[in-house]
Amino acid sequence: MKTTILLSCLVASLHLHVPTNTRWRAAPQAPVPCTMSNGQPRLYPCEFKIQEMYLLGKNNEVVGTITPANTSVKLPRSKAVQVIKSSSGESFIYNVSLDIRRINTASFPPKPSPIPGLNVGFYEVGTSTVTSPISPGEVKLVRRVDIAQALPKPGVRPTRISFTLQLNYTTGAGATIVAPVQYVQVKNPITFTKFPSSVNQYRDRAEAWLAFSTSVDMTK
Repeated sequence: MKTTILLSCLVASLHLHVPTNTRWRAAPQAPVPCTMSNGQPRLYPCEFKIQEMYLLGKNNEVVGTITPANTSVKLPRSKAVQVIKSSSGESFIYNVSLDIRRINTASFPPKPSPIPGLNVGFYEVGTSTVTSPISPGEVKLVRRVDIAQALPKPGVRPTRISFTLQLNYTTGAGATIVAPVQYVQVKNPITFTKFPSSVNQYRDRAEAWLAFSTSVDMTK
């Protein structure tokens, strides 16, 4: 009987000395892998993925949607936000909302603005008339934005970036599109410069990119 009581007290004593403030920490999230054009892993994990690109009309309505799985769209002529006519043809302007989601933290965080209190936007959004730009002259800067460095919690909506898209057509009955924009990228200016010179395609240096095809349906 005494032996049983002693064992019970010993077990109780052990339970009392178990730390009650131990915090279990989840393991750091492994980087989401992404590959370059040659199929090799990217030197630095890409920060974002492009979810959708919405083309908006004059009443801010969606007139076309582009995704990585659906990269071609025709936009109704009558819904253009603005039509610019000239002797050489017509230009149709639509608004764009680009939805991106952070999938990896930045390998290189942004540099602080040289002017205190001035928010100039760190990430650069650019477009191109070629699907695989390799030189600065092939990319047009359309927006600078600041995006949180931390991974978003589940359920948090993606970051939405707005800019405009202009599609130019020749004049006449057989009007054809001229050098349309067909590529968009999100760039971390610091990471962009860290790649070796052998990585010359901007889509491999960009944090996210999408090649697409847009045209205007003249009958609608």
